Amino acid sequence: MDANDVIKVLPEKVIEDVYSGAVSETLKEASKIGVDLVKTVRLVLLPIQYGAMLQDRLARHIRSSINRVPPANRVAPVESLSLQIADRLKFQEEGSPLTEMYLNLLARAMDKERASEAHPAFVQVIGQLAPDEALLIEQLSSADPSAYIRRKGNDAVMLEVDRAEAVDQAQFADDSKKLLKTLFVRPEDLTQPSLLYTYIEHLVSLGLVAYTNDHQWASKYRTVKTSMPGVDFWFIRLNGFGQLFHQACLATAVV
Repeated sequence: MDANDVIKVLPEKVIEDVYSGAVSETLKEASKIGVDLVKTVRLVLLPIQYGAMLQDRLARHIRSSINRVPPANRVAPVESLSLQIADRLKFQEEGSPLTEMYLNLLARAMDKERASEAHPAFVQVIGQLAPDEALLIEQLSSADPSAYIRRKGNDAVMLEVDRAEAVDQAQFADDSKKLLKTLFVRPEDLTQPSLLYTYIEHLVSLGLVAYTNDHQWASKYRTVKTSMPGVDFWFIRLNGFGQLFHQACLATAVV
C-alpha cells in the first residue's frame, strides 16, 4: 500500500477521533485528491490548532473552495498562496462578499485548468476592497467600456432618473442615447452610492480599472460633451489585471 492509499484510509478511521467534525470532513474531502492537499490543509490549520472556533470556520471555508472545483481538476494549491489566503479566511465570516472572493481565489489555485488565474497579488487586493467596490467591479465586467456622469460643479452622484433625463435632453441620435444609457455604472445598486467617485479612483489606484479612449465613443466625446451642456462623463474599463481579478475572484465557479 503506497502513501496515497494510506491517506485515503486514515481519515475514515482516525481523523474523526482526533479533529472536530468540520476539520475531519475537510480532511476527508482533501484525501480524495491526494497526499499533497492533505498536507497543505493540515499545514494551514496547524497555526490555529488550539482555536477551535477559528479552526472550524477555516475548515469549512477550505471545504467550500474544494467543492467549487470539478473533481477531475482538483490539485494541491501553491503552498505560499494557500497560506496567505488561509490567514485572511480564518477571520472572515461566512457569506460576505470578501469571503466569497477569497474562496474563489483559493478554488482557482486548486484547479489545474485555472491555477494560472490565481495571481498572488490578488490576496492583498481583496483585503483592500470595500464590498461596494466588488459590486462595482462586477458592473464594469458587463460593459466595455463603462461610463459615469456628473453635473459640472456638483459632486452629487447622478442616479438613474437624473442620468436618463440628461441623456434624453442631449442633442444626438436616439440610437446613441440608447447605447450610452447601457454603458453607465449604476451607483443606485451600491450600499453607499455617494461614494461612487471615491470607489472608482480607488480601483484605479489598485491597478484594476483604467480610463479609456480606445472605444467608438471616444471619437464622439467632443460632440457628446457639447451636446450635453452642464454635465461631464468619463469612460472607464477593467484593464487586463482587473479582468483577470474578476475572472479569478468574482466570476462564479461552475462544478
